Amino acid sequence: MVSNTAAKVKRALPQRARKDEDKEARRRLILEEALTLYQATSYADVKMADVAERAQLAKGTVFLYFPTKEALFLALLEDLLFAWFARLDGLLEHGEGRWTGPRLARTVAESLEGEESLTRLLAMLQTVLEQNVTAEQLRPFKERLLGALLSTGARVEQRLSFLKDGDGPRFLVHLHALVTGLRQMADLAPVTREVLALPHMAPLKVDFTAELTTALATLLRGLESR
Repeated sequence: MVSNTAAKVKRALPQRARKDEDKEARRRLILEEALTLYQATSYADVKMADVAERAQLAKGTVFLYFPTKEALFLALLEDLLFAWFARLDGLLEHGEGRWTGPRLARTVAESLEGEESLTRLLAMLQTVLEQNVTAEQLRPFKERLLGALLSTGARVEQRLSFLKDGDGPRFLVHLHALVTGLRQMADLAPVTREVLALPHMAPLKVDFTAELTTALATLLRGLESR
């Protein structure tokens, strides 16, 4: 999601964005710089002032676009999440051959490989990002999420004949829960990483993709055996 032309965008933007396209370009720039900082540090370490400095904007300008840090990162999550939904839809739509529960589990889990920023933000959605935004800011995100849940859920149901109406969206809800828990378990503090490096501590290590694949396959096996 980080543009290689961010520096060019900064130079090209007028000092005050008046046109709609200028405002959208400035909004995109703020999101790109926030993502760059987030990938290099953590949510707690990212300051709105640092985002403004990287974007070469006044701090007050950033707050005009995103009234709170939570609103900024909710918008960033929205970008990452719906890009992933589109990618998963493509995998489900164009996959050749017979679909099984294990294949679907593997496809979904592997679609999240390299998406640490997305899965880390998903793990904070209810506990952090939705805690300091207004209903007016949150509702468009939730409406869009509902639409994607129903649409992608329907594609999931089409791939597995044993799924009943409504199983697809519920599968995605369970996916969210699994991503939240496994991402938190897989992201280790340095001291924890040091402790878990001891050979006998191996059972406490969590391989995010492998564990997610196993959990999803188990969930689908249970649905198939009803």
